[in-house]
Amino acid sequence: MTDFLQKWSSKKADKPKAGAKTVIDTFRARIAEQKAYLEEYERDVDGFSKWRSTWFQRVPGGFGVTVGRDSVNAGKGLSYVVVETLKDVAEFLDDLAHHAQNDTGFQHALESNRQRRAALLNAGKTGAVAGSKAAKPAAAKAPRVKVVAAEGDEKPKRGRKPKAEATTN
Repeated sequence: MTDFLQKWSSKKADKPKAGAKTVIDTFRARIAEQKAYLEEYERDVDGFSKWRSTWFQRVPGGFGVTVGRDSVNAGKGLSYVVVETLKDVAEFLDDLAHHAQNDTGFQHALESNRQRRAALLNAGKTGAVAGSKAAKPAAAKAPRVKVVAAEGDEKPKRGRKPKAEATTN
């Protein structure tokens, strides 16, 4: 047993955290997800319903493709293109993956964006814990939304009278 410990103790290392990925791996996984959505769209154009998750959208003249929710440009301000065909969308995603893998400037931009998003997330968490209801600014309140029935008639919110009636009574 002692020989075993002596042999391997010099190679001891910390276990990698489960699921720990580099920012590049994460971005490439997002691109793979977009390619899967693109394939799903190609199989059933009319039945496709995941537009909110895609980096591509139908636009006049073809498809608008964005670099996604990362708010990162792909160099020289490029973050959105309009292409004519689905093949062009796939090619853009492939080129973007290649760019993310090989362009150190883009990799730094991805890392900066990750740090910015983490800081915003952490600030939101600490603000929610440290702040009280009185400390929240008025602008942070959610806007009021009208609830509309299927027939198109407005329903009063939580049983309140509409404002017009409330002011006359």
